[in-house]
Amino acid sequence: MIKKLLIIGCGLIGSSVLRTVSKNKIANKIFIYEKSKLNISKIKKIKVKTTIVKDLKKVVPQMEMIIFCTPMSEYNKIIFKINSFINPKCILTDVGSTKETSMEHIRTKLKNKNSWISSHPIAGSEVSGPEHGSSKLFFGKWCILIKDKNTKKKNLNFLIKFWKRMGSKVSIMNSKKHDEIFSMTSHLPHLIAYNLVKTAIEFEKSKKYNLIKF
Repeated sequence: MIKKLLIIGCGLIGSSVLRTVSKNKIANKIFIYEKSKLNISKIKKIKVKTTIVKDLKKVVPQMEMIIFCTPMSEYNKIIFKINSFINPKCILTDVGSTKETSMEHIRTKLKNKNSWISSHPIAGSEVSGPEHGSSKLFFGKWCILIKDKNTKKKNLNFLIKFWKRMGSKVSIMNSKKHDEIFSMTSHLPHLIAYNLVKTAIEFEKSKKYNLIKF
């Protein structure tokens, strides 16, 4: 079990992470950082034990895991706020859908790059907002983890276990291969996109590219 988990940004995906982590008892304590007062009011109505934080400096040093659930345009701002306070043992990840861009933020801005492993859960909904989050959102869905030269095996295994406990099926790609595959699916209906991703994953595995299915 994760001792302390911080979710930064709590819209549809963030609140679904919150619900799933709580339901599956993945973390002992869950913390939320959310700028929107409206979203905060909605989060408080979710029947999940959590702590809303206003000052990242006070909580970030205590975290075992931090997950970015904000738009990627916010990554630089968040990294600037927490860079000097991250525990070296803390694992950081995100849920963004474009990996070459997010990895560039990490390469240039994050001090402890070895702490970061990017995630992309292939899950979503036609609606948005924390009130629409679901503890079933990730169940049976793919979650892609991004491996690069800085990736520590211990941290990768940690995240594999995390997403499997969230109910996801896990595969590993590099950021370039990820973006090539998902550039083909971005405008397709969810079910078609899911099956195309599944086919691409199986194809990559059979061709022995830089992809591993767990």
